[in-house]
Amino acid sequence: MAGISETSQTLGPISASQQFGAIAYLRWRLFANSFRRKGGTGELVARLIVYPIGLLFLLGPTIGAGFGAWAFVRYSRLDGISVVYWAITLLQIFVSINLSPQGLSFDPESLIRFPVTFPRYLTVRLFLGLLSASTIVGTCALLAAAVGVSVARPDLAGIAFTSAILLAMTNMLMIRMAFAWIDRWLSTRRARELFTGLIIFFSIGIQWINVNYNPGFASHHDHGAAQRARIHAAIHSYHVAQTYLSHFPAGLAGISIENVAHGALPYAMGNLVALALFGALFLAVFAWRMHLEYRGESLSDSGTAPNVDSRLAKSRTRPADTALMPPPELAQTRSVTTLPPVVLACFIKEWIYIRRNTTQFFALLVPLAMVFLFAGRLASNQNFNEWTFPAGVVYSTLAIAALAYNSLGMDASGVQFYFIAPIEFRSVMIAKNLFSFALVFLEALIIYGVICYVATPPPLLITISTVLWLVFAVMANVTAGNIRSIVAPKRMDPSKLSRKQTSQLSALFSVLLVLIVGSIGGGVLFAGKSLGMPWLPIPIFLALALGTFALYSAGLSRVGALAMNNRENMIEELSKAS
Repeated sequence: MAGISETSQTLGPISASQQFGAIAYLRWRLFANSFRRKGGTGELVARLIVYPIGLLFLLGPTIGAGFGAWAFVRYSRLDGISVVYWAITLLQIFVSINLSPQGLSFDPESLIRFPVTFPRYLTVRLFLGLLSASTIVGTCALLAAAVGVSVARPDLAGIAFTSAILLAMTNMLMIRMAFAWIDRWLSTRRARELFTGLIIFFSIGIQWINVNYNPGFASHHDHGAAQRARIHAAIHSYHVAQTYLSHFPAGLAGISIENVAHGALPYAMGNLVALALFGALFLAVFAWRMHLEYRGESLSDSGTAPNVDSRLAKSRTRPADTALMPPPELAQTRSVTTLPPVVLACFIKEWIYIRRNTTQFFALLVPLAMVFLFAGRLASNQNFNEWTFPAGVVYSTLAIAALAYNSLGMDASGVQFYFIAPIEFRSVMIAKNLFSFALVFLEALIIYGVICYVATPPPLLITISTVLWLVFAVMANVTAGNIRSIVAPKRMDPSKLSRKQTSQLSALFSVLLVLIVGSIGGGVLFAGKSLGMPWLPIPIFLALALGTFALYSAGLSRVGALAMNNRENMIEELSKAS
């Protein structure tokens, strides 16, 4: 970029192709150089493993959309194409929330410091991060649906591909617009709490519909007539809502195909124009957000931050012997615990982090809600009754496991104070590990209570075996997590919903380790049941728990030296602007 600035002074205005080429080259060099840094090889291996798996998951929606569109057209149910398009749109929204794109290697807002005009800045912001999971999944599924329509009726190929391409562009603009404004709204903690609550409510609502209306989850207490009545009620509700849904992009794209099939070409063109206008509206709203950003608007929580000056003034008015007293939370907790002061202070800090990071806080509630929804259905089946508690515990552990692999992420640039303060880094990691233990076992206790409430209490031997397995799983998880947190930390920003907040390799490690220990636990439980010795898992899990505790203790004694050797990389990564 500096070379371009010098060229602009001697050769006149900079062309758009020069600026776009410089930005593309910058992104390529940042991407290529990231694999040369410490841990870059592991990140490359993780991507080579994760991306093919992602392609396999891509095949499901693509094949389903193509076959569904073909079936609806083949059997003259053209109104079903709108259902396919709406399903794809909802899938894109769901994927964009749960599989948000990786954070960029540089802050694109820094481009406003260079001689970039707003139209060029808007173009760059529109295309940066364009190849997100939601865009790829949605575009492939829409093109597959167009292929299915064309195979069933070749005369509809033109309108099918036109509507699919327009809808793909409109959905892409809608998601980019939504995330741009969501990041603006999430700059305040109150807004983050509200929005995260809405996401959790939406996700749980979808699962509630799945449990109550999916015939696969019907229990033996449900009569066929009652199940059919619920399905007919859902279909009736859809037909009522279809009147309103037809005026939105997915409905307009589907109806345009129906219009052409019935010979109403002018109406089809009108629907396509309306679809294009939706895309233009989304682009305009996205441009509005980008223009505010281009003019220098800064997103921060400073407007709602406490008044530091007033708090300092109050502290100065206190007597000298009370001005340096510890915070009330620390003073009250110290009276009921025997933890060392450093461990206790860091433990309370972790609680404050999780309390203020509403995304993580609500994520801890999701497993409890899922267990509440599914436990009653699974427990009603005698084949799954005794497996309900172990399955719920494994699911909750999978949800919390990733936190241990980036335990320093919320500290951000404050991690440097761990090296300045007269404390041992080992004490910091002990506090973080204790907090992870507390979260896991609290969730397990609540899951046990939920299962006892909605179903029957699990057998005593299964309960003891599950608790011992949980000790083994958590010990193994935090042992590996401590190393990855130090070697490959990543700054976490609760105000940025559209950024992944953990290392790709660390996320892969967390999932694989939980799957491994979960497979060990399931195999041991199954072996005990098959051999007619239900008590057998207890001594096995106890031995595994003791072994992982010894491994954890050995690893804990080396985290101080490991942190000192990696302190420069830790401070650099955690101090980056998100």
